Amino acid sequence: MKGIRRFWFWFTLVVCPLLIILGVATFAQLLGQYMYSQQFSFSSLSSFQIAFIGGGVCAFSVFLSTLKEAKIRFFAK
Repeated sequence: MKGIRRFWFWFTLVVCPLLIILGVATFAQLLGQYMYSQQFSFSSLSSFQIAFIGGGVCAFSVFLSTLKEAKIRFFAK
């Protein structure tokens, strides 16, 4: 169980920032399309775009909790 927790800790520190960047980039792309397109509608969103944005939000939450754990693990004496 300790090995799984250790793997999950490092996995979230590496993967979560990538998912956050992907979610922010997708949101920025959609915002740009919305601002500059005459005929943009939210019905044209793909399921991948929604999943990337949702994944970015969830990854941000998990990343914050992992950072709190890292602060306790590495800086508590």
